[in-house]
Amino acid sequence: MKRFGGIIKNDFKNFRQYNILQTVVIISILFALSMVFIPSIEPLLFVYVTVFILPVILLSVSIYIENEEKTLFPLAMADCNCQEIILAKMTSAIIMMFIPFILYIIIMYAVLGMTFNFIMFFLVYFLASLIHIVVGIVLAIISKSSQIMGASYIAYIVIFSVMPIFYSESLIPTFFQYVLIVSPAYLSGLLFQEVMFVFSNVSTILVVLAIVLQIAYIGLLTYFVIRPYFKSYLFYRVNGKGDQS
Repeated sequence: MKRFGGIIKNDFKNFRQYNILQTVVIISILFALSMVFIPSIEPLLFVYVTVFILPVILLSVSIYIENEEKTLFPLAMADCNCQEIILAKMTSAIIMMFIPFILYIIIMYAVLGMTFNFIMFFLVYFLASLIHIVVGIVLAIISKSSQIMGASYIAYIVIFSVMPIFYSESLIPTFFQYVLIVSPAYLSGLLFQEVMFVFSNVSTILVVLAIVLQIAYIGLLTYFVIRPYFKSYLFYRVNGKGDQS
């Protein structure tokens, strides 16, 4: 447990050092203020951008920089197992994602007077954040260079994040929703819609499918991608492939 807490502490040290924490705070404040002063934009869209895009980019950038600057090597030498590091990094990212969550809840409840089930919103936000954190870690693992990472961002954001937002704004035909189930962002958006607008036209089957598929994606990506490759990716120099001994 002490090592687990040490990894989280190290993560937040890196978040501050790389201005990731500051970026999250600034974006959260700007989005919260926009909810108040730009009423023409649906508040849920700011939540979408925060959950669908922010953790993917910021977490993968953080891991990529940590790898390049060797800031996680002390953790490798401390004999932390891979599962412990993965869980701790996910926990760090989840904690950071609740900075915008707190601001948005205050604005939506106290200022905008919106009414919705807080517990359900919390659970959907947590699940959506977790799956996009997992996606961010996966992108970091598969990105062996900044060019590959940039291309991965563009592909993921355009195909898997922007398209579901367009669909939520009725800019894409309804039949396309069954194609979009491969997108974690679309599945998360369905659940947000159901929580915020209780009388939405989303079928019960699709809601259940959204929950099951998100949990399945988290499990599959963690087991088959993150677990076997995460530690070797971060610590490849420790294992004799670089200048560390």
